[in-house]
Amino acid sequence: MKRDKIVPAAQAGFTLIEIAIVLIVVGLVLVLGITLMGPLTKSVKRNETKEIVNAAVESIASFASSSKRLPTAAEFPNAVRNPNDAWTKPLLYIIDASLTTIPVGTTDAICGRKSTGYTVCRDAVCTVAANIPNVAFVVVSGAENYNIQTGTLIGGVCPAGQTCVRVYEIGTPNIDDYPADLNRPEDYDDIVKWVTLDELRTKVGCQGAQLKIVNNELPYGYVNSIYTATVYADGGIPYAAGGKYRWCIQPASGSLPAGITANPNTVSANCSLLAESSWARADSLVFSGTPTTQNSYQMTIFVRDNNDPTGTNDNIAQKNFVLTINPQS
Repeated sequence: MKRDKIVPAAQAGFTLIEIAIVLIVVGLVLVLGITLMGPLTKSVKRNETKEIVNAAVESIASFASSSKRLPTAAEFPNAVRNPNDAWTKPLLYIIDASLTTIPVGTTDAICGRKSTGYTVCRDAVCTVAANIPNVAFVVVSGAENYNIQTGTLIGGVCPAGQTCVRVYEIGTPNIDDYPADLNRPEDYDDIVKWVTLDELRTKVGCQGAQLKIVNNELPYGYVNSIYTATVYADGGIPYAAGGKYRWCIQPASGSLPAGITANPNTVSANCSLLAESSWARADSLVFSGTPTTQNSYQMTIFVRDNNDPTGTNDNIAQKNFVLTINPQS
């Protein structure tokens, strides 16, 4: 009688049930991999773009260090290592244009400045407590939705005299402040980095001081006694001759104490709105005279330099003072 040949267990193949189970497991693994592929790719590209934006910021600072100014919008693509994000969309470069041109008669557009005309708003209504003032430049990527949503605002909730750049929390719905590419409000996802003027000054190694008023207070005086006090300024870009700075005094009461005069004697109810040509020039501001009335007089002293010889974008510093006149000694 013929016997069937027994196949050793080590040589036995898969059964149909076992093959089916393997195929199901492989399918689940493939589905899981495909499901995870999107988020992983998105995360990789966001991290890559953050590195590109950071590198662009450092390239701009390097340009500023050697050129003593910031690159213009036209120069930006060649000034940075990579002008496109990981989605191949060009980065947006928002710049205070006054920092891109060295003023006539000076050698630097950055180190002598005290302020800029740009503010970063951290919400739609530009809440003052959350604002970032004196921003030199901003670099923006539209991220994965390929839609730059970060734009500029002048007027409205933006502080007077400023250009605001509104930056939102990731995921804020219905945002598109930059209609120049895709005019499509959607969840905010931009990757944004800004540099303030103080940060830029540090990055480029500025040595000169910013414009400031040196004094912290005014000496008190006495009725019917001779009074004199000098207010000094330092830093900025002073005039070469004819007085280093321009001065303006803004008394809270509208006028200086009776018997006191100032040299230069530019007094205004609103120095910020006073034409530059009306600000008198001198190395320092001197109060003198014989006060006749006892009181405490509040005032704000303004000083401006020659940062913009052909325009109005000079550095301006201000400080509040109280001049106390005591009874006759």
